[in-house]
This record gives sequence, structure tokens and C-alpha cells, in this order.
Amino acid sequence: MFDGLGTPTHLAAVSFLNAQKVPDVFVASGCECWNDPTKYPETFGWQLDYIREGKILGQYVKQHFAGKKVGFFYQNDEFGQDGVKGLLDELPASMVVSKQTYDPTNTNIGSAVAALRSSGAQVVVSFSIPAFTALLKLNSLKLGFNPTLVVSDVGSDPITLSGLLEAFAKQGGAKVNGSQLINGMISDGYLPSLGSASNSWIALFKKIRDQYDAKAPFDGNVLYGEAVGYTFVQAMLKAGRNPTRADLVTAIQKGMPQGPAVAPYSYSSSDHMGITGAYMGVIQNGQLVQQGSVLTTDASASGAISTYSGSEQQAPASGIPAP
Repeated sequence: MFDGLGTPTHLAAVSFLNAQKVPDVFVASGCECWNDPTKYPETFGWQLDYIREGKILGQYVKQHFAGKKVGFFYQNDEFGQDGVKGLLDELPASMVVSKQTYDPTNTNIGSAVAALRSSGAQVVVSFSIPAFTALLKLNSLKLGFNPTLVVSDVGSDPITLSGLLEAFAKQGGAKVNGSQLINGMISDGYLPSLGSASNSWIALFKKIRDQYDAKAPFDGNVLYGEAVGYTFVQAMLKAGRNPTRADLVTAIQKGMPQGPAVAPYSYSSSDHMGITGAYMGVIQNGQLVQQGSVLTTDASASGAISTYSGSEQQAPASGIPAP
């Protein structure tokens, strides 16, 4: 099983996959729940987990918005709850004036946005999927509420978000410029920014997209898919010729090359999580523009957030990793 999508959906399958001893690699979710080698020895995360991400976002808010009132808007499951856990590891409780949740099956979030506005929140940190980031922005505009938005990587892909804003506004009889509406939104990235045209990974992944899937927008979804696909090829090559299921699991546990990720992986026999860090950025003209260095941390409450001193690996000219 490769790249099973979503926290609640994959939680429904993970016990069965492990009972059947099926390698369950690089789940498309940053839930800390995949990092349980004793309970789920076959399962591995890949992307930056939501607790680490929350810590990195929380430190940024603490440093850049000291003295401001902060509200949370988050999905009411492991995705949002893990993110908030990380945020509260870094943010003083005194800064947080409101915590509002949403259910992904209910698009009526007006009361949650009204509560954030009533709380006086000047900064809203959102762990939301793109559709609910767009709804948060549009509902805020309706109320004349204009906080600084700090959004987790999952919910902030500029191309996806711009399209959703325009589509949702059109349904309500309005016309907006989605790209303009998200200018200044703050987020993080654990892969190179799509705006970094000179980055070797972006150049490689764009070349592949242009050749094989030219009709797809070159957005965060395509970048994610190519990056995690590359990691899977690395793992299969490490597992050797004619690999068994156990060979694949062992290969990943022995550690993976960094590849397109901006920070190292954490893989070992006792850690199945994945990417360990990200950079902060601001969306400008439809692209996430990196601000400062890549930061790494762990998922513990006391773990320090450190500047990553390693260098980025370069993409192979052939596009294929070395065995």
C-alpha cells in the first residue's frame, strides 16, 4: 500500500494492513499515529507530521506576533488536533483567545468564524484542508474580519486555494481574484517552493509533468505526488532485486536519502514518521516565498526547534535515483 490518502480514511485501514503484514508506506497524512512501530510495524509516514509543523508555526507566531491575540481554526480530528498540540507546545496559552473547529462534512462554518471575530483574534492559525481554508477566508470577508492568516501546508497550496476561492465566490454570485485574496498568507513548506524555478527538483518535476501530464496544473498536489513517488522508487531500489515485503520495511528503517525534502527523514526501527522540518514562507503573487532557514524539530513538547545546517541534495540529471 503506497501513499494511502487521509487521516480518518487511513485509520480505518491501518490495522487490517498490519495484521496482513502488508507494507504500508508513506501515508499521505502527517498524523503522529503512523509513528507506532510496535503497533503498526508495516506503516510509515512521509510528510512533515502535524505536531512538528504546529511547533514550527507556533514559534513563528510567538516571535512575529508577540502581544497579539491568536485564534485557532482546525479540523476536528487527528489532523487538526495534532496541529494544535504542536502549536500549544510553543505558544503561550495567554495569547490564544479562541479555538474553533470544523467537521469536513459540514461547510457551514459561519458561527466558528463569527466566534473568532468576537474574540478579537488578530492572527488566526488554521489547520484546514484547502476547501475550508477558502471558506474561512470568504466567511471572514463577509464579516469584515481581516486577521493575519497562518495556514498549515496542507491547506495553503496557492493554485488550489485561488481556484477554490473563485469557484466558491461564483456560487454565491460574487467575483473575486483568488490569487489576490491570499497575498500575505503565511505558511510553511517541507518541499522546495514551486516558485523556485532554479531549484533542481522543481526543474525536474516540471519537466516530468510537462512530458507526461501537461494538462494538470503544476501545483502543490503534483509536486507532492512526484516527490513521494521519487521516495518510493528510492525505497524499492534500496530493498534490492526481487524484494520481499520485509526487505522493503527493513530498507526504509535503515534510513532514506533526503531527496527532494528540505530536511532529513527520521526513519529507523523505532521511528516511522518521515520528514523532520520545514521553512516558513509568505504567499506572494501566487507562490510561497521562503522566509529564513529550514527548521527541524521532533514531536515532543520539549524538543528544541533548530536551524538545519545541512545542504539540499541535488536532483539527478536522469530523474532516477541511484540504487
